[in-house]
Amino acid sequence: MMEEFSVFDKLREQVVVIDQNYQIVYANNRYVEENGYRSKEEVIGKPCYLISHKRDIPCDGECHPCPLKEIAKTKSAVNVVHTHYTHDNKETPVEIYAFPLEGGKILQIIKNIKHDKEKFYLFSLSQKLSSIGFLALGVAHQVNTPLASISLAVEELEKKYGNCEEIEIIKNAVKTCKDIVNKLLLFTRKREGTDMVDVKKAVEDVIDILRVYAKEKGVIIEKNLSDAYLIGSQADIRHMILNLILNAIQASKKGGKVEVFLKQEENEIVFTVKDYGLGIYPEEMDKIFIPFYQGRNKKEGSGLGLAIVNEIVRGYGGYIKVNSSPGKGSIFEVRIPLS
Repeated sequence: MMEEFSVFDKLREQVVVIDQNYQIVYANNRYVEENGYRSKEEVIGKPCYLISHKRDIPCDGECHPCPLKEIAKTKSAVNVVHTHYTHDNKETPVEIYAFPLEGGKILQIIKNIKHDKEKFYLFSLSQKLSSIGFLALGVAHQVNTPLASISLAVEELEKKYGNCEEIEIIKNAVKTCKDIVNKLLLFTRKREGTDMVDVKKAVEDVIDILRVYAKEKGVIIEKNLSDAYLIGSQADIRHMILNLILNAIQASKKGGKVEVFLKQEENEIVFTVKDYGLGIYPEEMDKIFIPFYQGRNKKEGSGLGLAIVNEIVRGYGGYIKVNSSPGKGSIFEVRIPLS
């Protein structure tokens, strides 16, 4: 097997061959070096997920789709983006081109994309969106179990002692928690899926989720919403709304307010978020949608929020207008065509 693939030994990209049991059967010199090992013997015969991901089980999920599993499903070559971990646990974003071979094996050509700004941005964007979804899913599953136990206990109490004001309070609190969980789960829907999205409900749900955070910041959220519908992805629209309102809260001073507007015009949906906070300096205006950009007034966040919004809105054929003055706040107006 080693001689069969020796042509890849001097290739600048990493090359690795994996069998159907996830065992590495060939690795070129570049793969060994980039992953921080001294010799091929240290990686050959080991599971790929152990060497490059420091995992005990194969990769899975939206963040790290397993090329072996994807090829088994599609019967064709696949292209995925992963985070690899070197022998000394340093993170490396990589793009993987995987090709099917005979006997269920696959060949992977792996490229480090850390210095490829466009691909690294798209990688970071997908990781950000996926992490929000996975966080929501994790919270939902963790909260649902105790909620189910509380609901059963309340039913037993009601049978034993009849209905009373205290039991009604508990039942209403459980219902509120379940509603919040259901709202969170909408962030986990696959982004490629399309639905008739009730944008007004999406805005109201996001405001409900962020209201506690806004209260902690001393910020009031006011809304003026009209009915609006759009064919698209629930997760996309909610990520866009979440990031714009969150950005406005973070930009606001204690005691300030954030105003949220929604209307459906003849051919487009108009979603506007206004704050009275720190504002944006004129020289920064053309940089705010650049991934990882942190303005001089930015104190929170990763610098990806507005980049995510811009990517989503452009994907729907829309655009964003920004009006801002330092010390006077900002207005972000999103226009998305209905077609």
